[in-house]
Amino acid sequence: MPNLKGPDERRRRLFANVVLSVLLYGAPVWGDELVTSHQRHMALNRLMGSVAQRVISAYRTVSGDAAFLLARIPPLRFLAPMRKKVYAQLKRLKDDGSYTPETRDAVKEAEFLNMCEQWRAFLERPNTPGEYTKMAVVPHLESWMRREHGSLSFHLTQILTGHGCFANFLRRIGKRAVDSCDFCGEGDSAIHTLRECPAWDWQRIVLKRALGLNRDFAPIDIIDAIAGNWEHWYAFSAFTEEVMREKEEEERRRERVRRAATSPSSEEEGSG
Repeated sequence: MPNLKGPDERRRRLFANVVLSVLLYGAPVWGDELVTSHQRHMALNRLMGSVAQRVISAYRTVSGDAAFLLARIPPLRFLAPMRKKVYAQLKRLKDDGSYTPETRDAVKEAEFLNMCEQWRAFLERPNTPGEYTKMAVVPHLESWMRREHGSLSFHLTQILTGHGCFANFLRRIGKRAVDSCDFCGEGDSAIHTLRECPAWDWQRIVLKRALGLNRDFAPIDIIDAIAGNWEHWYAFSAFTEEVMREKEEEERRRERVRRAATSPSSEEEGSG
């Protein structure tokens, strides 16, 4: 599944759910073992981390914590025990004769909220990868997990992770010598692109009006706006797609200039 021009997030999630169904088979029996078996947890976590990255069309450099969060796939160490608890409580309700659709939904909701709290505590540990993404999404974890609209794209994932066509990231992976913005000369990053670069002032004004953002908005404010509103999601997606495509085109232009300057023909003409 290519990151560009491939299936959208919803179709990728279909494949992810197949993998989850296989992995979680029998979870009511073995669900607690992932909490006590570090080796098994790490092996499954690596597998599902790769799946989560593919769901959101992310770079491989995106941390597992950030990928799970954006893909709305709780790590198995939280998901499997939740499935086990739900199974046990529903079985008890059936044995007692008190099982109804209402009691079933109440059990699932309570265990979902409990799982979110455990996951939130895990994500809020200090000095762990994916901090930029976690600071934006974790405060709105429940609404983010419940959203039924919107699809993460290659460009949306870049702006929500900081891993993409940003000079500071390209410098970090050795593709640039400096981290200055191509459009304004300041230090380039995802937050610079979102909030500061004057090249996107008009698009930013349109975005702030559409989402009701204040002047000093942060990614957390964007997540708050888009998680519960389809129109807000669409507006943010439109802003991101336009800006990131422009940044990528400028990066390609820079690369063409660099290659032309270092090609053998250029060196011969210079020596002549």
